[in-house]
Amino acid sequence: MKLLVILLTLTFPVFTHSQDEAPLPIFDGKTLDGWKSNDVLVASHWLVSEGQIIGENPDKKGSVLWTEKNFKDYELTLDYQTDSPDYDSGVFIRSPGHQVQIGVSRSLKIDLSGCLYCPKDLQGKYPIQSDKVKTAHRLGKWNTLKIRVINHRIITHLNGLLIADYMSITMPKEGPIGLQVHGGVHQKMRFKNFDLKTTSYLEPKVVESQYDGTSVQAPEGAIILFDGDDISLWKGTPRKGVENPEGKVRWLVENGYMQIVPRQGGIALKEPLLTNGHLHLEWATPEKVVGRGQGRGNSGVFIQGFPEVQILDSYNNPTYFDGQASALYKHAPPLANASRSPGKWQKYDIYFTRAELDDRGKLKKPAYLTVYHNGILTQDKIPFHNVAQKGTLSFQDHNNPGRFRNIWFVPAD
Repeated sequence: MKLLVILLTLTFPVFTHSQDEAPLPIFDGKTLDGWKSNDVLVASHWLVSEGQIIGENPDKKGSVLWTEKNFKDYELTLDYQTDSPDYDSGVFIRSPGHQVQIGVSRSLKIDLSGCLYCPKDLQGKYPIQSDKVKTAHRLGKWNTLKIRVINHRIITHLNGLLIADYMSITMPKEGPIGLQVHGGVHQKMRFKNFDLKTTSYLEPKVVESQYDGTSVQAPEGAIILFDGDDISLWKGTPRKGVENPEGKVRWLVENGYMQIVPRQGGIALKEPLLTNGHLHLEWATPEKVVGRGQGRGNSGVFIQGFPEVQILDSYNNPTYFDGQASALYKHAPPLANASRSPGKWQKYDIYFTRAELDDRGKLKKPAYLTVYHNGILTQDKIPFHNVAQKGTLSFQDHNNPGRFRNIWFVPAD
């Protein structure tokens, strides 16, 4: 029961604020010190009054007010309000290519407040649209917008309701924060109560593995990708400085497993066999501990269209949280650390559905990925808005002699 309680508390992303830094001041309530704009008419578009930043475009020309400083990972909370019957505004995140929408989209003609506008990601300009906006948004009144940005992940709340949880493809690692009044419509936007804090993920809690290392029999209907001997479905992949034009598998195959031969390249399926379904694999890091952090038992599972599912010896081995075992590398840490000790067999059960596209190749529904590590839920239906998903699978050579066995895939009905 204790384990169940721990897992239930870890179902959603867990964040913490830096304990070493005070909130980051970006608005003093009196001046626009620390802000800039490329707009030569900035004085007519932006001013400060009664503790508010007010943006107005009486000439219907668009304008963006940017912070002079760049920011990396943070949680920004602000209040906004407008008396304009029609308005289109937003908060830019790190770049002009990533914005949290406020108001009515000019192109879609619907209120997308709290949703994301990401034209640089090539996943559709509005990759996430939420029906919750109708309930959450208070037209003509003050609204509270909360934006969390960590690595590639953007999470938004509007008046306390979760609106978007999105993994970006192209968002830069850091950049300024921008306030917008969109061109083409006369509007007056008011912003106040800015609260900006650095943020990061909490360390995943260590929980007891629910796997004893016994090989799991493939169910009926599974496609056997590696049975411990036959590697005919696989090819070797080159790495920097090591060519492999014939695609020869250079890993050691013996005793029912295949073992990475460091610096000889990874391996990949010859054909894209993965559709929607369940991928099972068993792996082990070296029993003899060599190195630390990312240098200890490092490899990875690459399913095209998703981030790497990290393989690492994370048993008493601190590293950055979105780089430990079962993390979606540099995208999301695991909900828990279920690692077994070095040399012991571990398992991943990865469930995923591909993105659904319309007749024009545009995204209709995102892809989702769920990971169980040693029987423990570590990634809970994470959405990905990437249309490039062709079913390939590969494993990484990261200079550590890790092992793999019993790899199979069950297509979804």
